[in-house]
Amino acid sequence: MDSPLSERTLSRSILARPAGADCLALSPAGRLGAGRARALGPAPQIAPEMTVAVSVADGLALLETLIALDGQVAGLLLVSAAAGPGVVAGLAAAAGAAAVISDRGDLDGALPPAAALGPAGPPRTATTWMMTTSGTTGLPKIVPHTLQSLARSVRRDPLARAPVWGMVYEMTRFAGLQVALQSLIGGGTLALAPRQAPLAEQIGFLAASGVTHLSATPTLWRRLLMAPGAAALPLRQATMGGEIADQAVLDAAARQFPQARLTHIYASTEAGVGFAVNDRRAGFPLAYAEDAPGGTGIRIRDGLLWLRPPGGRVARYLGGQALETDADGYVNTGDRLEVAGDRAVFLGRDSGVVNIGGVKVHPERVEHVIAAVDGVGLAAVSSKKSPITGALLVATVVPADPQADRGALKARILEACRGNLEREAVPARIAFADTLETNAAGKIARL
Repeated sequence: MDSPLSERTLSRSILARPAGADCLALSPAGRLGAGRARALGPAPQIAPEMTVAVSVADGLALLETLIALDGQVAGLLLVSAAAGPGVVAGLAAAAGAAAVISDRGDLDGALPPAAALGPAGPPRTATTWMMTTSGTTGLPKIVPHTLQSLARSVRRDPLARAPVWGMVYEMTRFAGLQVALQSLIGGGTLALAPRQAPLAEQIGFLAASGVTHLSATPTLWRRLLMAPGAAALPLRQATMGGEIADQAVLDAAARQFPQARLTHIYASTEAGVGFAVNDRRAGFPLAYAEDAPGGTGIRIRDGLLWLRPPGGRVARYLGGQALETDADGYVNTGDRLEVAGDRAVFLGRDSGVVNIGGVKVHPERVEHVIAAVDGVGLAAVSSKKSPITGALLVATVVPADPQADRGALKARILEACRGNLEREAVPARIAFADTLETNAAGKIARL
């Protein structure tokens, strides 16, 4: 049985493998061995009172930087390598960062990762880890964490073969860091896929690396399941997170990888990891509201999910930015639920509801109906302004088979929508595309 890591293990000053391990991480460009990781520390100019912003695209360089600086600086601010220079500068200023470490060429004055590294030394300070939200408007908010709160869900199975975790997320995102910490602290090897390469090339690298554990958004899972070579992955664990895992994608993953344990995780940057569901069904049991795994408090209030982080941690934004929390410490996640029998099913973000002729429609719910239609690979639903109804829905669909009869597929989609949705939720237009754009977090980029 998996056993939680102790606080003592999690509070080590570096994220290096325990003695006797060999390869911590590998990528097409090289590898990071345990000996190298244990020897990493800060360069002389990196003082313990500093907060440092880190925006590094190369996965191995990013891992080395985090290992070297944990326990050596007052704060680590993780910023997406896809963030624009103005966003990086704004976040660094908000966090009080004295330096920016980056391998990018568009950040003036940034310190290259190699220049920030020096020899290992004893811990100098407790490091605050700062993650940023993935909001699409304005400057992202900053959420402070400790290594303990970030790695709370890390498990090590002393009886199993060491896992090989595939990394298809950007590591500065909450989900990506979760995978990295699970691998580093949980005794595995991290295989860093070339994220800018074609998907078939990424899958080939993961298969050649012997990846046994893979975590991705449901959107990325749908793309992966459509790609040639996916069946070659020797998966023992398939994990979904970051978006709603509907029954269609859970069933598709179960068919492709029948031998794997299938898990979907609910987590947020603010509250951390909330809970995991392993029964291959969409949503989560209502019983979790009484006794949630991992000690997370769960409440469903007025159709919205509220979470309380375990261990007494108070969820907050840096600088006193507003975070809706009740008197008992529960955080409003902004995710709307529908209760059906003994199950709570996710409908979508409360902020994403579209008002069509006075009827509130969740685009995610429409996507799930479309995704369940035979022949659909991916689907994204967005809204357009309408002078008559206020708004209307447009569905963009990627066929599972590029040669499929699109007219017949459109007819099946409309039939499913009309049979399962309110009249106002049926898309006014269905367009076909060869692919769908995803953002840096691996989620569908809705217009």
